Amino acid sequence: MLNDLLMKTRSYRSFDSTKIGFENLESMIEAARLGGSARNSQTIRFTLVDSESLCHKIFPHTAWAGAIPWSPTLEESPRAYILISTLKDSPLSPVTLGIDIGIAAQNILLKATDLGFGGCLIGSFNKADVSKTLDLDLELYNPQILIALGKPTDKVIITEGNTNNLKYHRDIDTQTHYVPKLPLSTLILKKF
Repeated sequence: MLNDLLMKTRSYRSFDSTKIGFENLESMIEAARLGGSARNSQTIRFTLVDSESLCHKIFPHTAWAGAIPWSPTLEESPRAYILISTLKDSPLSPVTLGIDIGIAAQNILLKATDLGFGGCLIGSFNKADVSKTLDLDLELYNPQILIALGKPTDKVIITEGNTNNLKYHRDIDTQTHYVPKLPLSTLILKKF
C-alpha cells in the first residue's frame, strides 16, 4: 500500500480545472506538521493559495522541467500552490533546514496523492515577485520552495536508468513524462 502511494507520488506538471479547496490544502499541511523537524524547531511556515486569480499571477514567475524544452500552458497550470517559507531566525543550519523542508514537502505531496491530486516541487521561481504577490513579510520569513498542485492530466512513467543517462523526457503528444531511476542494486554500496 505504501509502495503504491510512493509510485504514484511523482512530479506532475499539467493539471485540469478541478479546484482543490482549503480543506484539502489544510489536510496537506497537517501531513507536513506531523513530519519530523530537527531539534523539534518547527521553523517552517506555509502560505496556501487557492484563489484562481492569485494562481494566475504566480504562474508566470515559475520555471518548469529544466531538462526539457516544455512548460505547461495557463490552461494546464496549477489550481493551488503552497509556499514553504522558513523563519529568518531559525536556529538550524542551512543543511538541516533543507532536510526539514524536504520532509515537509514530501509529506505534502504524499497527502496530495492520497487525496487524488498531484503536484510538483518548484525551486526555480521568482521569490521576490511571488513573495510580493502573497504579501509575505521578508523581514520575518525566507521563501524556500513552491509546491504547485492540481488534478494531474499528465502521465508519469518510471523507467530503468543508468548512470550515463538519467535525463527525464516528455512525449508532448501523449503528455507522458518518462523518469529514469537507477536500479536498486546500483544504489546499495555495501551490505554487512
